[in-house]
Amino acid sequence: MIPVDFKERMKSYLGEKEYDDFLSSFDNDERYHSLRVNTLKCNGEDLKSKLLYIEKEVPWEEKGFYYEDAQPGKHPYHEAGLYYIQEPSAMAPVHFLDPKPGEKILDLCAAPGGKTTQIASYMNGEGILVTNEINRDRARILSLNVERLGIKNALVLNEDSAHLSEVFEGYFEKILVDAPCSGEGMFRKNDNAGDEWSLENVRACAVRQKEILSNAAKMLLPGGRLVYSTCTFSADENEETIFDFLFNNPDFHVVKVEKTGGIENGRKEFISDELFDRYASIDSGRADKCKEAVADSLRLWPHKLKGEGHFLCVLERDGELTRENVSSYVPGGRNIAAKPECTKVFEAFVKENISFDKKSFEIKRGRMVCGLKGGRSLNGLIYMFGDQLYLCPEDMPSVNGLKVMRGGLHLGTVKKDRFEPSHALALFLKSEDVCLYKDYPSDSSEIKSYLNGQTMKITDDTLDAASNQVKKDSKGWVLITTDSYSIGWAKAAGGMLKNHYPKGLRINY
Repeated sequence: MIPVDFKERMKSYLGEKEYDDFLSSFDNDERYHSLRVNTLKCNGEDLKSKLLYIEKEVPWEEKGFYYEDAQPGKHPYHEAGLYYIQEPSAMAPVHFLDPKPGEKILDLCAAPGGKTTQIASYMNGEGILVTNEINRDRARILSLNVERLGIKNALVLNEDSAHLSEVFEGYFEKILVDAPCSGEGMFRKNDNAGDEWSLENVRACAVRQKEILSNAAKMLLPGGRLVYSTCTFSADENEETIFDFLFNNPDFHVVKVEKTGGIENGRKEFISDELFDRYASIDSGRADKCKEAVADSLRLWPHKLKGEGHFLCVLERDGELTRENVSSYVPGGRNIAAKPECTKVFEAFVKENISFDKKSFEIKRGRMVCGLKGGRSLNGLIYMFGDQLYLCPEDMPSVNGLKVMRGGLHLGTVKKDRFEPSHALALFLKSEDVCLYKDYPSDSSEIKSYLNGQTMKITDDTLDAASNQVKKDSKGWVLITTDSYSIGWAKAAGGMLKNHYPKGLRINY
């Protein structure tokens, strides 16, 4: 049920003709479904050859693909983290953020993780990605998605923006603020979304968004880029929020970007006369300039492209961003390396179970250099979080004083004189990175049994001697893969594979 107040407001925005087209898009039964390939694990061409229902590319995201008449969320590839199911319009903000390997990037309002995992794929495991969600339950979901997609350089937090602005002032090169909003872009795909909508809630969201955006601005370096986005159509939460921000932050400007796929400019005429006059009474020249700049924000309208709708604005802070002014300062100081007795049991695990280049392996004072046979690396600082062992970039901000859900790559648990690897480590590794693995076809009953938590029997005993696939007489940790993509751990003993797929993730097919 679409609220009457919403209809009246949109009609006043768009005028009779365009309003009719806009409203007709809500009556259209056609929904646009898409997924985005996780390039940390595979590439688009590989996935397209395996999932034949993947169709045309999303115009503003080359790794995003539309699909129809399929349930990719129930495929083993989903559990292996090969893709993220994401609404097509929602892929646009990260495209315009333009993340790059080695940068320090913040995703401030990140759950459930679509944009965070998209940023991570652009970063390719290099740099610092701080991803935050104020709601603890949603932050847990965010952390699980970071794990599922095999991301090693993310610090997942459960904080409010005000506290973060104190800790990370002037730290980030790029920031995404996908602000919590009234969710008008959800009306098409969620029949109950309209029941929770009201003009009062729209105004309340706008107040909160201004506060979040102001806090985000404090954390951006001069010359840095900030993308603000929402999945709503309200000018209060979009053009007017940007107008307000520009007027009160004269060291920021809107960046003109190249549009594609039906994306249009924002509409300065949506700014109310009341708001404009209020700021014009303070400084009419600046008010005029800010209003003109709002026209360079972007709108994704559901009646003009294949998506549910989005708003975004690309902002930059005045100044020059160079490697010299990207501070080497680490907020909170660096993390403290794990004690030798903890790294020793992990080192033993690595030597027994990981296929690494012996010429490029060392753990010294908690710092690990480990070149994997598959060509990637496990380099960084090993530190303890309770009894859990993590690997993080050496300059990742300290976890002390922050509500942390995940700090880098979770390696596993230290249990007295032994080490038990984590599910996150399994999802990061590939078959060529381990001494033992077992591959099951994605359409097999065996992989379904594994994801259900069942113990598996080892049937292969005549494999080629050069193969690392587990045999009946094998012992130790085994990486389970599906069509060569890692999906979890098992432990081999006595011709059986004891299942270590996490109980909370198990699936009944």
